[in-house]
Amino acid sequence: MQFIIDFLIQAIKKSPLLNLSAKELKTPIPIATSTEPLGKGVVNLEPFVHQVGGHSSMLCLDEATSVGKPLLVREKAFYENLPEILAPFTAQYRGTIQVTCNEDAGGYLTLTTFPPAGYVAHEGTMPVKHRIKWHHGICIDIECVETSSDEDIFEDDTSMTPVSSSPCVEHSIERRPSHSHNPWILHCHRGHIAKMLGLDEESTHSQQSHSQCHFENLPSFEFLLLENLTWRRKRPCVLDVKMGTRQYGDDAPESKRRSQSLKVENSTSGSLGIRLCGMQVFQVTTNKYLCRNKYYGRSLTDDGLRSSLTQFFHNGERLRTDIFLPLLDRLNRLLAVINQLDSYRLFTSSLLIIYDGLDGQPSEIDVRIIDFAHATQRDMTAESQVYTGPDDGFIFGLKSLVDLIEELSKEE
Repeated sequence: MQFIIDFLIQAIKKSPLLNLSAKELKTPIPIATSTEPLGKGVVNLEPFVHQVGGHSSMLCLDEATSVGKPLLVREKAFYENLPEILAPFTAQYRGTIQVTCNEDAGGYLTLTTFPPAGYVAHEGTMPVKHRIKWHHGICIDIECVETSSDEDIFEDDTSMTPVSSSPCVEHSIERRPSHSHNPWILHCHRGHIAKMLGLDEESTHSQQSHSQCHFENLPSFEFLLLENLTWRRKRPCVLDVKMGTRQYGDDAPESKRRSQSLKVENSTSGSLGIRLCGMQVFQVTTNKYLCRNKYYGRSLTDDGLRSSLTQFFHNGERLRTDIFLPLLDRLNRLLAVINQLDSYRLFTSSLLIIYDGLDGQPSEIDVRIIDFAHATQRDMTAESQVYTGPDDGFIFGLKSLVDLIEELSKEE
């Protein structure tokens, strides 16, 4: 017995962990790259194809359960201290995962993780459907692994700033390129993939980055694991609405405050407290999604936003009037909840509205708040500014949205 104890003591003394500083111990331990088959418990991730807005790289752990987004400390703290009355209006928080990105000789990326304890893949979950190809800083592509009925059903109908993530491809408005994913996700993945591959984002534009690179001992990156809000719907229609009249956090520098305030002043955020940040709506007439992005949303007048809301609830044949009553009920219930949240400020958060665009599906509609990277409340951190009362900016936007939906319902 003493021999075993002595052996363990010597092993611990030789451990490299004892030579690390406190700061280094908090840093994710690098996971070596390997071309060997995945070990037991390792799960492949793929791009989340229904992401309509934001700038984070969203990954799908299991199309029937969870999606991941890059971890931000404040957002994690907000989810971990979420008030019970707000929980029905947010995506369920399911912990964190460590994600590693490896590139093969062909430029295809493999994103892997060890799922959290207790994770069980949903019965009937399909294998990975999409993969990312990295063109060494010029652009990225997201390809279908095999031909399916979902191939090329997302149609980019944005007439404003192009969302191509690279100079590789330029499309005319008349052509309206089709994709197997919402085109906005190319914009989101490019910068984050560069970081995961150990590349400086600016260097990805240089000529040196066009040659084949080899990466060893890449670090893992921590992601929040959240409920996948779209998986129960066969053709999820998704609207991302930026809420409130202030679009920066307490820690924002003065330059950020000025630029964001200018965007609010020159958009519907200032006049209505809401701004279209992205959307996809399924058209039964073409069997395709019509997609809009945040640049389109910034250009809208108040009347333009009303027209875009009409478009979001129109399937190409008719306006989905069956959705309005349950939507108004859920929005008004959320309004009652926000009014009870003293000191909470949901700066830069968005509201997701989701329904199934396929005919014959139940007219269920979901309303959830997302993106809490700049949210705050009195118990989060000692150095944050403490507010009193509910979030008036969020409430103003929510009331404007209710008024617009009521107008639409009365017109029909």
